[in-house]
Amino acid sequence: MRATRLLIATLLLCAACAGRRQPQADDVSGFLDDYRMLRPGGSEDVALVYRDPDADWPSYGKVLFEPVTLWRSGRKSLDPVPEADLLRLISDLEGAVRRRLGEGFQLVDRAEPGTMRIRLAITEARASDPVLDVLRGRSGEDAATGDGPLHAETRRFVERAHIEGEIRDAGTDHLLAAGVDRRPEGAAPLGTWAEVDRALDRWADRLCARLEARTRRR
Repeated sequence: MRATRLLIATLLLCAACAGRRQPQADDVSGFLDDYRMLRPGGSEDVALVYRDPDADWPSYGKVLFEPVTLWRSGRKSLDPVPEADLLRLISDLEGAVRRRLGEGFQLVDRAEPGTMRIRLAITEARASDPVLDVLRGRSGEDAATGDGPLHAETRRFVERAHIEGEIRDAGTDHLLAAGVDRRPEGAAPLGTWAEVDRALDRWADRLCARLEARTRRR
């Protein structure tokens, strides 16, 4: 089955989307185990979403947030995009979500009772491609900074990439929720890093606010 194993998006970044549809077998990345369970989200939700209807959300008050990754179809598929920019996108998304999660949840580094495990990835890959490559942030290296213009290829990548994610019980690995997001059609273009970071902050705020509401943290 094409959509099995091996990473909503974006930065894409920005959440509630137009033109929502079920993902096809030739355009999913393979990050999620099963895309068939996804359904179109509401106006304030991610584009495609699944939630376990029997999940006991209020029992979760801690989060194990895994490092964000970027999935691409082979190492050379994104050669036109400066790798430093890809690493910055990973770092900026992870930082935005981690900061916002910390406002409502206790962040932990191991599975404990009442802990959700959250995985997110920026994706532009297809599970049907013969080679998939996962780019990870480089610990100990400072990500690029600055608010200036985006490289032309970086801007194109941001426009078409996805963010995919899942939430599991950290102890049992039971799937609580999964989703895919993409930038709305017709959205204003993102031309600078400052605009990308603001978009990521808004996306993280919406994600975490919904999670807080379900877990009754606020």
